[in-house]
Amino acid sequence: MTGGESLVWAVNIGEQLLKNGAEISRVEDTVGRICVAYGARQQHVFCVASCLIVTILDKDGNWQTQTRRIREFQTDMDKLDKINNLSRQICSHQLTPEETEARFEEIIRGPSYGIGARCLIWALIASSFTLFFGGNLWDAAAAAVVGGILHLATFGLNSIHINRVFANIMSSFFCGGLAIFMCRCGLGENLDKIFIGNIMLLIPGVLLTNSFRDLISGDMLTGLMHFSEAIVTAVAVAMGFVLATMLWGGGL
Repeated sequence: MTGGESLVWAVNIGEQLLKNGAEISRVEDTVGRICVAYGARQQHVFCVASCLIVTILDKDGNWQTQTRRIREFQTDMDKLDKINNLSRQICSHQLTPEETEARFEEIIRGPSYGIGARCLIWALIASSFTLFFGGNLWDAAAAAVVGGILHLATFGLNSIHINRVFANIMSSFFCGGLAIFMCRCGLGENLDKIFIGNIMLLIPGVLLTNSFRDLISGDMLTGLMHFSEAIVTAVAVAMGFVLATMLWGGGL
């Protein structure tokens, strides 16, 4: 594999790691190891929350650089694990470009949950947290309905690429209004328990955890950026529920 090809695949794999929830230290270490495995004399990797820059001195003595801007993020632990395994295979066996491309495309195009399955998962999570925090079965049923519909709303807002802060405000506002409506219709009894069951769906737990991992690893800039994003997201979620309560009263 030439220096240019190895650089492209190192950046492709680093991009997917960053997109799917990996911490910065993992991304930089993985990209660097792939470059070295394919003969790079030197490798310099710089990664922040939304940008990956890789420069290598290849085995022919040429400097090459590639920059990748990352704008979309998700948390997919299954895909993250598979990308990690691919990177280990590249480092241990030095896969050919054809083998790397075939395995990479298999991971990217692999099966994923459909919209119906994801709605069911969100419903189960919301109802479980509602029961965990002291709600009854009626509250859990209401939270399940709200959680499933909430995923549809979130999916719709993400599909039109609306600003993430406003998307969180609108999602939580819609969720709060729907929860109030469900209680007034008699399906739920404890509005606060239904609220908290669905709030847990929107809390950026992985993002907050990664921010502390980045800070501990010494990646101060990215750690602070992720921590700030997590706080802003949490405030936006809270704001949506507060607006819904103020507008529709929230009293039963």
